[in-house]
Amino acid sequence: MTEPAPHTRPRYRVTCYELIGEREQLIMDVADQGFVVATGKFTGGAIDGELCHAGPRELQTHLALLIANDKQLLNDHARNQRRPR
Repeated sequence: MTEPAPHTRPRYRVTCYELIGEREQLIMDVADQGFVVATGKFTGGAIDGELCHAGPRELQTHLALLIANDKQLLNDHARNQRRPR
């Protein structure tokens, strides 16, 4: 019997916590072959964001498209665009 081949591609662990005051609540703890993550803060009606990504480019592209086409996020964005400022 032959030994299984070791993973040749790196894997990444992404852990996300929600921070409210002194309380931390785990939101996500996942590991896989790639990720796309964005964080941001709202200041004066504008978002200041930071993007981080790793893994094979084709996987990053697929993950970014899944996020960009997420129906819940699209509905929230459309609803926010209709609000008067």
